Amino acid sequence: MDNATTLIFIVISFVTAATAVALTTRLLARYGRTPAPVGASQGATSGTDVLRRYRFREGYLLSDVDADDAFLEAGIDRTAAYKRLVAALLPLSPDLKSHLSALHDRSDPFLIDGRIGKDAVLIGGRMEDDDVLTLSIGPADEKDGRHTVEAATLHALKSELSDLRASLDTGVVPMWKEDDNARVIWANAPYFDLVERLRDGEAPGWPLPRVFASELDVTPAEGTVRRCKIAMPDRDEPTWYEVSRDRLPGGSALFTAQPADRLVRAEGSLRQFLQTTTKTFAALPVGLAVFDRKRQLVTFNPALVALTQAGPEFLSARPDLRSFLDQLREKKRMPEPRDYRSWRDEIAQLEEDAENGTYRQLWELPEGKTFRVMGRPHPDGAIAFMFEDISAEVTLTRQFRADLEMFQAVLDAVPAAIAVFQADGAMIGANEGYGRLWGQDPQILAQMPHLNQACQEWADGCKPSPVWGDIRQFVGHEVERAPWVEEVETKAGLRLAVRMAPTRGRATVVQFLPLDVSLTDPLAELAPDTVTPLLDAARSQVPEDTKRRA
Repeated sequence: MDNATTLIFIVISFVTAATAVALTTRLLARYGRTPAPVGASQGATSGTDVLRRYRFREGYLLSDVDADDAFLEAGIDRTAAYKRLVAALLPLSPDLKSHLSALHDRSDPFLIDGRIGKDAVLIGGRMEDDDVLTLSIGPADEKDGRHTVEAATLHALKSELSDLRASLDTGVVPMWKEDDNARVIWANAPYFDLVERLRDGEAPGWPLPRVFASELDVTPAEGTVRRCKIAMPDRDEPTWYEVSRDRLPGGSALFTAQPADRLVRAEGSLRQFLQTTTKTFAALPVGLAVFDRKRQLVTFNPALVALTQAGPEFLSARPDLRSFLDQLREKKRMPEPRDYRSWRDEIAQLEEDAENGTYRQLWELPEGKTFRVMGRPHPDGAIAFMFEDISAEVTLTRQFRADLEMFQAVLDAVPAAIAVFQADGAMIGANEGYGRLWGQDPQILAQMPHLNQACQEWADGCKPSPVWGDIRQFVGHEVERAPWVEEVETKAGLRLAVRMAPTRGRATVVQFLPLDVSLTDPLAELAPDTVTPLLDAARSQVPEDTKRRA
């Protein structure tokens, strides 16, 4: 080879070497590495062929950085080292970010694969007891079937795996894993116990049977549950579970069977209670309408249909409260409002009072019937209305009041002064003659004074007499309850016959009959020549053995 050829060869060699050095420097700079000094060993040049460990506390770098470190410079600011390291490691693995978050939030250790170009690396992370976060990076090339892994990270992973296995085996929730061919490839201890119970105590072996195979012909969709039952040899009733399915990477699926016996029993009790309640409501003569928090009708009974004449089709369509009341208005099953504005105001007031539990009204219908309507609050913002036809009760009450008014008119027509007292001394009635005799204002008389007050008024208006004490004893059932008559005289000189007589309900009638025949004897007007003293007539009606004093 001549000198020119040799020179050209040398030039080409230097150019090639320079190009290689430039490319290597650019690649190393891209991955956070700096070129090693000339003469360094091959292991020091790569910077990733040995296991490296970085320890941080609250983002501050605790460990030292080697001069040939591929990710951090030796003189880096220790407060910024964590961010620099994470920024350099994130391009190596797409899963690193989520694992770092789990490490910070839950102290979950991890060991994941990463790549620097064609080189495979292992990235590990863990939390130490003194709140120190440790990240490790090492080569992932297998040597004799082994990986280079930091011992502490491997121990943390094994500890976590042991805790997870113990957690899955503790409790009563069977869990198992099936491959894409629906074969059980893993199960926890409760699943083994379930298989053993189904085999009447015989220990299960591999391959494990699919316990819920008949119930899971169509597997539940992800995020849903399928209620399944199993006939146990040691139980008369089936055992219920709610089975869920979650997809795992690689086509397998994780199944979880949550025991649901209590839930099934509770639902059965609830259905039975609802059936009983529904039958009870159906037999009630009171119409019931329950509106939920959105004011839609959710429950009604047959009595409501009969009372409101709204129709079962309309009520079954779950109308809202306003539509329901509009229907009642159209059917003339509620009082006719004065105008539309007042109608809307009444609806708003009705709803508010029902929520407070204070709505209670009597609806006078145009046809003459009367409804008692009550509104009561229910749980979760619902309200209930009860409609009761009290037309017969109102008619009876009105008739009773008319009868009372008639009897009161009869008493008022009697010339004698009459008062009725209960056994405890409370006055329960008096006529107009009583008010005229004792100068009682009808307003005061309507308050029904007590016997003690009445006796005091009688004593103040009459001359002294022991009869007032006898009246107290007679009314209070302290003496024999035989009728008797006594004579008293008012301070104005009017002689009165006081007659005591028991009546129904342990009550007592007290009568004051004036003895002036010319003024008070009703027979004097019919037969003026006949003298019939009222005292003698009254005493003649009293048996001889019960007369007190002649």
